[in-house]
Amino acid sequence: MSAVNIKTARVVIYTTLRCPHCQHLKRWLKRNKIPFLDFNVGKPGKMQKKFFEIGGQSVPLIVIGEEKFVGFNPNQLKTALEKEGLL
Repeated sequence: MSAVNIKTARVVIYTTLRCPHCQHLKRWLKRNKIPFLDFNVGKPGKMQKKFFEIGGQSVPLIVIGEEKFVGFNPNQLKTALEKEGLL
């Protein structure tokens, strides 16, 4: 898996440590060898501010290309990844 950063990442997820859906999402992405950036928004800081600025209200918030969606839905995730040519 190659290194990704905020400017080149095509999959960015905003999660918290206590969110079971977030953990399922991360395992699913790793199992499918999808590179992603993960930002913990459970504590105040720069990434939590960014999360709210882009309309985040609950986690996991997934950003794939220009598309944003909330929650771990494998079918929705698969469709978005296929659309971006990542799966």
